[in-house]
Amino acid sequence: MDVLNPLAFWFALLAIPIVLLYLLRLQRREQLVSSTLLWRRAALDREANALWQRLQRNLLLFLQLATLAFLIFALARPYINAPDAASQQIVVLLDTSASMQATDVRPSRFEAARAQVSALIEALGAGDRMTLIAVDEAPRALVTLTNDKPQLRDTLRALRPTLGAANWSAAIALAKAIGSGDRETTTFVVSDGAGAADLTLLPGPVRFIPVGESSDNLAITTLALRRTRDGLAALVRLTNHGLRDEEALVVVEAEAALIDARTLAVAAGKSTEWTVSDIPPDARWVRARIDKARYNLLAADDAAYAVNGSNITRRALLITRGNLFLEQALAALPNLRVARATTPPTNAERYDLYVLDNMSATLPAGANALLIGAQGVFTPVAIFSDTAYARVAPHPIARDLDWRTVSVRDAYRLAAPDWLQPVVEGQGGPLVLAGESPDGALGRLVVLSFDLRRSDLPLQIAFPILIANSVAWLAPPGGLDIPLSVRPGAVVALPAGTRVTLPSGETATLGTQGFAQTEQPGVYAFEAGQVRGAFAVNFFNVAESRIAPNPDLALSRPNLLPAAEARAAQREFWHALAALALALLVAEWWVYQRGLPALGRRSSARRPA
Repeated sequence: MDVLNPLAFWFALLAIPIVLLYLLRLQRREQLVSSTLLWRRAALDREANALWQRLQRNLLLFLQLATLAFLIFALARPYINAPDAASQQIVVLLDTSASMQATDVRPSRFEAARAQVSALIEALGAGDRMTLIAVDEAPRALVTLTNDKPQLRDTLRALRPTLGAANWSAAIALAKAIGSGDRETTTFVVSDGAGAADLTLLPGPVRFIPVGESSDNLAITTLALRRTRDGLAALVRLTNHGLRDEEALVVVEAEAALIDARTLAVAAGKSTEWTVSDIPPDARWVRARIDKARYNLLAADDAAYAVNGSNITRRALLITRGNLFLEQALAALPNLRVARATTPPTNAERYDLYVLDNMSATLPAGANALLIGAQGVFTPVAIFSDTAYARVAPHPIARDLDWRTVSVRDAYRLAAPDWLQPVVEGQGGPLVLAGESPDGALGRLVVLSFDLRRSDLPLQIAFPILIANSVAWLAPPGGLDIPLSVRPGAVVALPAGTRVTLPSGETATLGTQGFAQTEQPGVYAFEAGQVRGAFAVNFFNVAESRIAPNPDLALSRPNLLPAAEARAAQREFWHALAALALALLVAEWWVYQRGLPALGRRSSARRPA
C-alpha cells in the first residue's frame, strides 16, 4: 500500500491539542445543595482544582483520535496496486476451445483460466467497463461494456469449454469492433496460446495470461471401416502429440461388444496404425478408445466412432477402359453395387452415382458424378507439373484426408465453373475440386484434375479415404445427405419430424429441418419416415489435440506483454476511510449524549473543557 498525498499526515499534529484539552483542569458546574457536610472531602481535592491533571482512559478521547486518524488517512489518498485498472475499458478473450480441457493444470486449464478472469473482475474499479468474449469456433461477446460484477461473475460461472477450435481471427475482429473509438482499451487474452499467432493483430496494449504446462497427449485421429470377404475391417490410427515415447492400450468394440484390444507403441510426434479384422458385417457401429496410457492429458480425443452406413444399396456406374485400383476401391465400399462399362450407356437407366475414369460422357440432368481426368467434360486450359502439396480445404470429402505424401506428375488446369471449389490444391493449381450445380443441369461433382496412373495416389492410404468420402457425399444412403461422421457442433441436414436418439439415450424430435444438438461425441440414431440410419460425432481435430502450450506467445510483438509485466494500476480506497471517520464521529456524539462511562472507570464520560 502507498499514498498519493503524504503531506496530509501533518494533520496528525491536531492530536496534540485534543489530548491537551483532556489534561486541563475540569470546569465544574455550580450546584445548590442543602448542606456541605458530605462535600468537604471533595473541596479538599487539590488535583481536581489544579491546572493540569493526570490523563485518564476515556472513550470519547479514543473515538476522537480514531476519527482524526481515519480523516488523515483519507486525505493522504492511500491506494493498492491492482491488475491494469488504469484502463477504463477492458476486453477479455477467454479461450474455450477443446485444448483448454487438458488436465496438466488441476483441475483443468479452463478452470485455471476462469480463476484468472475472476480475479480481473474483482479488480474492476468504479469507472471500469469489461467485455467478456468466449473464443471457440464461433466467438461471441457474452457480456458487453459493463461494470456489473454480479452479472460478470454469473456469466463466467455458467461458461463451459467446447470441443471446437479457437477462431482467433473472428475473435480479434469482434474485439476490435467493441474497442473501436476508445484509446484506453486494454485486451486480456487468457489461453494456452495454441494456434493464437494472430494475436499480433490486436491493437493497443495486450496482456497475455498463459495457462498450461505440458504437451503430453495421445489421440485417436482416424477410425475407418471397410468391407472385406470375412466381414468388416477397421483402420485405427493412434497419434502421439507429446515429446516422449508412449504405449497405450487401445480397445475396439462393435456395439459395445469387445472385438479386440492391443497395446500400441507410438514414438513422440508420430502415429501408428492398427487394422482390426473379423468385425461382424451387420454391426451398426464401431468404437475405438484408449483404455490406458501414462501420459494422456486430454480425454476428448480418446475415443472415435464409425458407423457402418445404411442397409439401402446404392447403384454406381463405372465407365473406364480398365483401372484395377479404382475398381477395388469402389468394390470395398459397403452397400454400393457397381456396374462397369467401357462406353457411356445409351439406355435411360438411372444410377445414383457415375464414375468417369478419363472418359467423355453426357450425364443425365442432376446426375452426381466422380470425374477422374475430366478432360472429356471440362476443357483443359493448360497442364502444370508444380503439384507439390499446398493445402486441403475443409470439405466432407477431405475428412481424415492426409495429402502431404501424395505425388502427382502433372495435372490439367480446367475451365471449370465457379461453383466447383478447390478442395486439394498443389502449388500450381487445384488437384481435387468439388461442388454442386446451382441450376440443376448437373448434381454434385467431385473432379480429380489428373490421371490416377500419373500419380502414386492409388498406393497411398489417402486413396481409399478420398473415394469413400466422395461416394458418401455424392450418393448418400437412402437419398438423405447425411454424412457418416461429423464434427461436434455441426448441423446435420435431417428433415423435420425426424426422431433422433442421442448417445446419452435421450430422444429428440425435430420441429424444423436440421439437427444441431451434436455437442456430445458418439453415435446418433435417427428415424426419418421409412429411412433409418445413424451418424457419428467425432472429435478429429489435430490442432486441438496438439495441446502444447505457448507461454512465450506474448513476446512476438512489442504490444504483447506478459500479465506479470503489465503496469500495475492504483486502486484508491479513501472513500471507505472517510465513511469510517463519519461513523466514528456519529458514535462519539452518541456516547457523549448517553454519558457512557470512560474506559476502565465508573465516572461519567465527558468531553474536554
